[in-house]
Amino acid sequence: MLHGVDLEVEHGEIMALLGPSGSGKTTLLRLAAGLEPLQAGTIELPGQTVTPAACSAPEDRPTCLVFQQHALFPHLPVADNIAFGMEAPASTAARERVDELLSRAGLAGLGARYPHTLSGGQQQRVALARALAPSPAVMLLDEPFASVDVLLVRQLREEARLLLKETGTTTLLVTHDPEDAMLLADRIAVIVDGRIVQLGTPRALWTEPAHPFVAEVIGERQLLNGTWSDGVVDTVFGPVAGLPAADLASGATVKLAIDPRALAVERMPGGAGRVTDVRFAGRRTLLRVEAQGEVLHVELPASWQTVTGDLESAPGDALATPGFPVGASVSLTFAPSVVLLYA
Repeated sequence: MLHGVDLEVEHGEIMALLGPSGSGKTTLLRLAAGLEPLQAGTIELPGQTVTPAACSAPEDRPTCLVFQQHALFPHLPVADNIAFGMEAPASTAARERVDELLSRAGLAGLGARYPHTLSGGQQQRVALARALAPSPAVMLLDEPFASVDVLLVRQLREEARLLLKETGTTTLLVTHDPEDAMLLADRIAVIVDGRIVQLGTPRALWTEPAHPFVAEVIGERQLLNGTWSDGVVDTVFGPVAGLPAADLASGATVKLAIDPRALAVERMPGGAGRVTDVRFAGRRTLLRVEAQGEVLHVELPASWQTVTGDLESAPGDALATPGFPVGASVSLTFAPSVVLLYA
């Protein structure tokens, strides 16, 4: 269920709806498409106002919806799939439009092919071109890359953004993937429990997350529970001091959002944390540190990485961090300037 959603998408803008499963983002998209009845409020579309009393059918709206599944017609070649929703699809103008979209979508020369002969990425581009063919005023994308091979996703994101920008199509995109939102959208509306908790550019959401979900998913920070007491937050890993003043009662439960690079770790017998895993991650090493059921990941720079042991006899543990073996007791120190507090 949606609560008090007020959202305006500018002409030619790509707006992403990002949120966890069940947050209401797909419901909002389906309301715009006409697949769900509007129970309250209004939806302003180009040349049309939708209300509970005047809820037009999907085919009567200036919108086009692209689902997760491509839903291409298997018995039609690519060119006919793209032309399907156009007026007079066999006309010269329609065929010229199809050729233009095939070229823009990187599908030139594939018009006579059938969908089953194309890769998943090519099928997704056909679905997008088909949606663009009638020149809809508003494009609605529902998790458009969810069924695409992960190796193709980056390329398809860029191609889709360029195609939508070249055609000047106003777009509303639903995704649970923060990379989709960050790399495709001009602005992002984050929805949690049916409410928009933050709306802004990718940069604004990254630098100033207004909600713990935004800090965790967009800002790549870790959440840690704590208790506020006289300007200090007590956590299972130790106290965090030096945070900005907050108007909170002593004993209030809070959440901290912590950048893994802002944690300093020290080997210390009897320390509050215990190293439960060490992972090599290319340019960095990640320590998984646990205390009383809470977990933090500490990111160490590449200079800490070294090869120890025999690669053949212990392939899983061969890349380790000196001084921090699994099981070691450690103490964590927080840099308060990059710790965010949420009441």
